[in-house]
Amino acid sequence: MPSSLIRLAKAASVLLVVPVTGVGFDGGSGSAPAGRPATAGYPQAFVSQERMAVVDPDKKLSAGDEVTVEIVEDREGGLARVVTATGELDVPPLGRVRVSGQTASDAASNIKRLLEKDYYYTATVRLSIDRISKVAVQQGSVQLSGQVRMVGQQFLIAGEQLTVTGAILKAGGVTEWGNAKKIQVTRQKKDGTSEKFEVDFKKITETGDVKADPVLQDGDRIYIPKIIFRPF
Repeated sequence: MPSSLIRLAKAASVLLVVPVTGVGFDGGSGSAPAGRPATAGYPQAFVSQERMAVVDPDKKLSAGDEVTVEIVEDREGGLARVVTATGELDVPPLGRVRVSGQTASDAASNIKRLLEKDYYYTATVRLSIDRISKVAVQQGSVQLSGQVRMVGQQFLIAGEQLTVTGAILKAGGVTEWGNAKKIQVTRQKKDGTSEKFEVDFKKITETGDVKADPVLQDGDRIYIPKIIFRPF
């Protein structure tokens, strides 16, 4: 066979092999072969897409979450960090910054503001969630009593907000004899005194007015009074 035809045949065989071995892993359009771990021997971009798919980008940060913080202007790459039990991140040169209860986007904006206040003319901050904590960290509790279906204590979880209506709904709601318009909340203040206020559970649940639904604090007591006259 002429040498020119031999070279042409070899070139054709290469063109046939390359798409088969490379598809899905350099372009991200395929998946790992059956029987092989998805993370073994594949580019980091492929692994990152798989990991990101299981993390809610709107998830609020809480203790134990693993994140990466990058200040682009430093050109030092991302810093791996874990949200502390007190809800903070160690961000040089700021030190510890509170991020609990914020989304990754909100936390990045807050860190940017703090950096530009004292350290940077312009700061570009990127914060991504690598892995969420599997352990719920308790950050206090509230007490429910009166005409609610499940009387007792409810725990406040770091990074999550619990409102008055949220606590009542978790407790099964107001009983048929409960006055849903006059939920009484007692809050202990730092100076040792207490304050009381009323919440219209019925109105909030019917209108969806979240601004009228107070966020609970550690030590709050919720009392659902009995209705004096129940119309039939």
